Amino acid sequence: MEVNFLRAPYVVVPRKAGWSELEYQFRNWYHFSWLSGDDVTQSLVHSVDKAAWVMHEEPPVKALGFGGRSASFGDEYGDVFDHHSVVYEYAKGTRLYAFCRTQKACHEGVSDTIYGSKGRAELLNYRIVGEKSYEHPGPIPNPQKQEQKEFFAGIRAGKPLNSGYHMAGSTMLAVLGQIVCYSGRQLGWKKAYGSEFAFEPRDVSMTMDPPVKPGPDGLYPVAIPGRTRLVEGT
Repeated sequence: MEVNFLRAPYVVVPRKAGWSELEYQFRNWYHFSWLSGDDVTQSLVHSVDKAAWVMHEEPPVKALGFGGRSASFGDEYGDVFDHHSVVYEYAKGTRLYAFCRTQKACHEGVSDTIYGSKGRAELLNYRIVGEKSYEHPGPIPNPQKQEQKEFFAGIRAGKPLNSGYHMAGSTMLAVLGQIVCYSGRQLGWKKAYGSEFAFEPRDVSMTMDPPVKPGPDGLYPVAIPGRTRLVEGT
């Protein structure tokens, strides 16, 4: 499986005079890991969610990741990476290759492709190419509108949909991916799932100091693979 979420930096909010540090970070929240979780949990999670559906919610055994910041510099980019790559490995050898990038003037696109021995499925194109090719006859329903229709139909029928289990599993996939990109080390699903990892602070109030602050140069500290430790021993 290969999934991609590639685009330019998303919703960059310049600092304005009079804003406190906390207000600035809240307004520019996509670019602070304690607010957004960075781009694996903020963007790529949508793609790994579809991969989780393909795998019938089976969790991977482990993951390794690559990431950093190579093109997006300045305080407006907070403390997040501008590129991530995660390789998830499953018990029977299946692998999910997941990529996201937020850099200007680069190739962009969102895609989810499942490769099999008899062809491939392009999820966002509603198409199968191979021994048993298939093309959706159309029209393609708007997925955001369709999910609302299903949601309200379930309520009216007395059988409300509960996707909490799926959402929790997909979120954990993204959290695992973010940890291995930040640390540069391989990490098992069970160890990540059972860890106490959390982006600080655990208690949030509108009067607190943000957990990350700019240095003397005005820039925020960024995770360094090989040095950053988020889970014990990893």
